[in-house]
Amino acid sequence: MNSKAMVVTAPGQMELQEFELQKTPADHVLVKTTVTSVCSTDIKVFKGHTPVGRYPLIMGHEIAGKVVEVGSEAFNWYNIKAGDRITVEPYIACGHCRHSRSDHFYHHCTHGGIYGISLPCDKAPYLFGGYSEYFYLVSGTIVHKQNKNIADSAASISSVVANGVRWVKTLGKVGFGESVVISGPGSQGLCSLAAALHSGANPVVVLGLDCDTDRLQLAKEFGAHDVINVDQDDPVETVMRLIPGGPEVVIETSGTPEGIQAAVKMVRRAGRIINIGLSGGIETPIKFDELVWKSVSLISGLGQAGNVSDAMKLIDTGKYPFEKINNRTYRLEELSQAIKDSEERPAGFIKGAVVF
Repeated sequence: MNSKAMVVTAPGQMELQEFELQKTPADHVLVKTTVTSVCSTDIKVFKGHTPVGRYPLIMGHEIAGKVVEVGSEAFNWYNIKAGDRITVEPYIACGHCRHSRSDHFYHHCTHGGIYGISLPCDKAPYLFGGYSEYFYLVSGTIVHKQNKNIADSAASISSVVANGVRWVKTLGKVGFGESVVISGPGSQGLCSLAAALHSGANPVVVLGLDCDTDRLQLAKEFGAHDVINVDQDDPVETVMRLIPGGPEVVIETSGTPEGIQAAVKMVRRAGRIINIGLSGGIETPIKFDELVWKSVSLISGLGQAGNVSDAMKLIDTGKYPFEKINNRTYRLEELSQAIKDSEERPAGFIKGAVVF
């Protein structure tokens, strides 16, 4: 049996290849891919703009699939069997270093790997990314079962939902009744919105641009108390009208200098800014005097380590339409177009996914 896969042969070069499925190693699990969501990181990996990218490479790390075969050793590690629908955490920790033994920072382990980013396809069994009809799980993978009512499209973004949980719960420590502003209504912002609403935050306000009309509409469907188009209304003035004194927490996902600076201006005294938006190396001038005088905590974070279990519970509630985030679907052979659309964001685009 063979598996088709899209392979990045070198930065900026991609081609469809076919691999013969190997006998499943004892410590591996063979999975049939159902949905792989396209992450903005895939754009950077494809172009060679990440320090950990290894080529040739099968990208894809936001994955849902169905178990085909469990190796004899892996059978003792995972509570899964053939036919189970699962989602997979992208980070693989070594289990020995200090970071890999932590609750929320095992993704900083430098001895393991990352599916679809740092595991090349030049050695058997080759298939370690989600843009393949089948892929293998290696030792150290953290696996989560899907309940029967979780759509594959929603399960594929479990790590993104977990990011939202991380920004809100683990880093933001948002409490019941606290006010929250989310800057940026992309998948990170929408998942943060769901986590904030589920934590009892009130009000929760989402900021976006003219080009974010569909994303802001989906934010309303998720339950945002207010949405603000910052191309039409000054974000700081409008937030201050809605939340006198400013919000306790601002979750800044846009990564733009304007978004970061607005967060500093609008956050309440003794408030928290969770800054997770990558700016692509652009420097953002900040007057740290404002942070000091207002006693603001500026917190940055990466990844969803330790939060995916909560994310699966949040998805399983059925209260939030996570499956609508992946609103454009592609065939495997259309991955180049999916990457292009993710970068250029045509009208109405929220997030893309390759569906098998």
